[in-house]
Amino acid sequence: MRTALLLAATLAVMACGSDNPSSPPILTIGLTAPKVTIAVGEPVQLTATARDVNGVTVTGAKFTYTSSAPTIVNVNGDGRIIGVAAGSASITASSGGITSPPLAIAVTATSGVAVVTMTNNTFTPFTSTIRVGQTVAFDFPPLAHNVIFANRTGKPTDIAATQSETVTRVFGTVGTFPFDCTLHPGMSGQVIVNP
Repeated sequence: MRTALLLAATLAVMACGSDNPSSPPILTIGLTAPKVTIAVGEPVQLTATARDVNGVTVTGAKFTYTSSAPTIVNVNGDGRIIGVAAGSASITASSGGITSPPLAIAVTATSGVAVVTMTNNTFTPFTSTIRVGQTVAFDFPPLAHNVIFANRTGKPTDIAATQSETVTRVFGTVGTFPFDCTLHPGMSGQVIVNP
């Protein structure tokens, strides 16, 4: 009986100790990029690293990324940024209540490229205006979307379900080209192509 009670107490203590199987608390987060000057339409993958009080990397940390100016530099849930317009923005990564120092990213203008990002099942911007022969870069987040163009003369090829990637389309015909994500009803946008 005594052995059974001792065994039960030991198991209870072990169970209590396993209530928090998570890694040690995060003390710092570092955020790096292979380059800090990018062009409009250029995607770059950031790397966030969480460390504990001993400087040891905390494995399994989940990060939330934030851009100070999403209309200049957009960042998705995987920490992949894309230049949206010329200018600069700061990116941070957060986890466990700790935020990294801001990482400054500069974006240089690129002639003839417009960028469409996808956040919360919305194409941003809704309307992109370009000239004939110019390009639209569709930047896909971790959640899969597609881009299906309305049946119009001169429309580019549709984009099948894609995630965490940037896909470009060149528009060679003047007109208005509406598109939808058929995976998420109500998610629509358009490209206006001027001469």
